[in-house]
Amino acid sequence: MGIPFNRDSGRGVDSLGIPSEQFRETVRAALGRQDGPPSEPYSALTHNLTDIEAQAQTVRERIARETPELLDRLAATAGLRGWNVHRCDGAEEALGYVTSLVQTLGASSVARSEQAVFDSMPVDAAIAGAGGLCWPAVYEGPASRTGVRQRLAESGMGITGADYAIAETGSVVVLPRRGLSRLVSVVPPVHVAIVRPSDVVGTLDDLFALRRLEYVRNGGDMGSYLNFITGPSRTADIEQTIVVGVHGPREVHMVLLNEE
Repeated sequence: MGIPFNRDSGRGVDSLGIPSEQFRETVRAALGRQDGPPSEPYSALTHNLTDIEAQAQTVRERIARETPELLDRLAATAGLRGWNVHRCDGAEEALGYVTSLVQTLGASSVARSEQAVFDSMPVDAAIAGAGGLCWPAVYEGPASRTGVRQRLAESGMGITGADYAIAETGSVVVLPRRGLSRLVSVVPPVHVAIVRPSDVVGTLDDLFALRRLEYVRNGGDMGSYLNFITGPSRTADIEQTIVVGVHGPREVHMVLLNEE
């Protein structure tokens, strides 16, 4: 015998749940709205470029004032999220930490992104001196994609910079572009992120204010994704037991520079 079907809710009458119209009415009541579109558009959608630039400038000025405190907060929050945080006073100390990590792990192949931070950090030469090979994971056309992915799968470590680091959440944010495949931070079992003071923002709201300006300036193009890295990969899909390293690196290191 078939179950009576409720046309409004899309469910059997005897099933759990509420009719869709009742659900919508509950949402309207919670938002204080009547049926139909809002009488006034969401105010943020009416902002022009001048407004957005002013908001972003306010964010930047506040971050500049608060940078020392934000660095401390980022280090503390990231540690709680599972990052191994190492604070360095400059590039030389950061390179020393990276090379010691390469030696401890026995990583003979280390993949890295192509980002501006490596212009002042000769990480390739430093890792070569430690007995490893550091190579840029860059696609040179469609034909190279398979080869790069294979080398990434064989690498013991991946190193990236950070486009942003969020003190509020302990997250590193990486934006897609040429020379920066997110696979560098996902495929190798160990990921190292180099974070400069200029990369740090206070909150998610700060990040979205700055990204919104880029979106408007770029004619509505914000890229295909934002990669938020908040500690090592973990899942509880099986028996609600936390397992680390299933969908990404099992170990993550944040090398936090105290000065550029």
